[in-house]
Amino acid sequence: MITCPETPPGYSIPPVSSANANHAPSPPIVAVAAWALPGLGYWLIGHRVRGLTIGITVLLMFAAGILIAGIRVIDVPGFNDQGERVLLDNSGNTIPNGLLSSGDWALKKRPFYEVANKPWFVAQVLLGPITIVTADISLHAAEPTNPGSIYSKVTKSHARLWEIGTLYTAIAGMLNLLAIIDSSFRAGRYQSMTTTVEPSPQPPAPEAA
Repeated sequence: MITCPETPPGYSIPPVSSANANHAPSPPIVAVAAWALPGLGYWLIGHRVRGLTIGITVLLMFAAGILIAGIRVIDVPGFNDQGERVLLDNSGNTIPNGLLSSGDWALKKRPFYEVANKPWFVAQVLLGPITIVTADISLHAAEPTNPGSIYSKVTKSHARLWEIGTLYTAIAGMLNLLAIIDSSFRAGRYQSMTTTVEPSPQPPAPEAA
């Protein structure tokens, strides 16, 4: 028969997650890390397998959207189809592309309007620096082939493919948002845990004969 060893006096078994509670960073740090790299928030609180699973899934879905619709599926607010800033005159009208020497950037002058025109970018940017880097590549790909040309170096994909690619990249961002919320919540719960060790009662000493 296999018997378990007795628990020594003065010792109680701590909760399984006490190690995570002792070493988990603060929820804001976990949230920023999870935004900067999908799955990193889980990794910091000790959920390595969960972090790898979430990170790989989100990145693969984002990459699939770009492969389906092309790099220009990352459509940045405040920029036109040629990768140039949308500028407005004093009356709020858009300045034609050939007269971009002066004017106010539309994203600064009317940010809500510009973002509302491309709301999918809000979900895409939830992947953090990965979206920022791909957005910069997308703007360079949208530049005209020659000065004064209306044709970009990389054209946008057809409507159906573009919609599918946008859906994939936006869902990837929303999944990462759920991971950010969950990992930061777990970090806060671990910090609030208190593991108190209560000594076991000592057996009474034998009386002298």
